[in-house]
Amino acid sequence: MIDYIFNLLINKSEKLPKDFLNLVNRLEFDYQKEMLDSMNQEKVKMVKEIVYILYRLTEEKENKILDEVKRDDLINLYNNCKKYNTDNFINYYKKSIINKFSNSS
Repeated sequence: MIDYIFNLLINKSEKLPKDFLNLVNRLEFDYQKEMLDSMNQEKVKMVKEIVYILYRLTEEKENKILDEVKRDDLINLYNNCKKYNTDNFINYYKKSIINKFSNSS
């Protein structure tokens, strides 16, 4: 599913919700294919996973959180979460975002 959503984004598919596309654009995660080709695979994986979580949060209508998030915060939190060996990184990272931005009010 992660690759599917990411490929839709890269190909500028109209299947993706407009609010998600606006969010990705605002956070500057709207990379062109050529840019991704020049990045190392770990960075590409990070971008894919962040984009996927943003998609899920958009689908779940977590608007308050999505209004608060910033690119640097997402990347820093991603790197911090990577330090922990979890069975399901995606869910752990998503919960970390929710916890961080739900408690910031």
